[in-house]
Amino acid sequence: MIVQKQILSIVTAVSVLGTTVGLAHSLNAAPYIGHAGSAKGWTYGTIASIQGGGDTTHPTWILSGHWGTNLINKTKQDFNQTNPAKFDASFTMVLLNGSAKHSHHISNFSLTDVKDENDTKSYSGLATVTLRAGPMKEVPVEIKVFNNNVISIWFDPTKVNSHFGQSPIYGTVLNKKDMEGKGPMSPQKGNMTMMAKSW
Repeated sequence: MIVQKQILSIVTAVSVLGTTVGLAHSLNAAPYIGHAGSAKGWTYGTIASIQGGGDTTHPTWILSGHWGTNLINKTKQDFNQTNPAKFDASFTMVLLNGSAKHSHHISNFSLTDVKDENDTKSYSGLATVTLRAGPMKEVPVEIKVFNNNVISIWFDPTKVNSHFGQSPIYGTVLNKKDMEGKGPMSPQKGNMTMMAKSW
C-alpha cells in the first residue's frame, strides 16, 4: 500500500511537471531562436520522465526538458550528407527530494537504422551525451515514437555509467495544434541551448 501511494505521488508529480512545462511553453511567444524556414521538417516535444538511479528500477530522479528532431515520419533514405538526421535534447535531472539538480544535453546524433513496426517507429544511432565527467561521444541511442504522441529515448547504460537507470526516458510529441502561436521553432546551431534558456 505504501509503494502504491509513492507511485501515485510520483505520477502526480510528473503530471504537474508536464503541466508546468506546458504552461512555461505557452507563456513564451518564441521559445526557439533561429532563421526563418529552418523549422521545416522539424518536430519538437517535452521530456517528463521518472528514472531509477544506477542499477535500480525504483523511482529516484525526475527528468524535465525538451527535444527537437527532423527524424519523425522519415526513412533512412530521406537523409544524406547535405541533409543529415538530427536529434537534440536538453533536460534537467533532480532527485525526488529536490537535491542534486543538474543538466544533460544530447547532440551530434548520427542515424544508423530506422524500423517501422505497427504504430511505433524506432531510430537507432550514436550521439554525444553530456555527463559530469564530460561529453561521452558515440553513445548508442534508440529513439522510439509511439503513435506520433509519445517518445522514448534509451541510451546504452554501459556507455553512460547507468546514469539514467535501465529504463528509457519518456516524453511527449507536440503536434501542430500544440505549436500554434508559439513563434518560430528552430534550435540555433543544431543544439538546444537557446531552447533551454528560453523555457
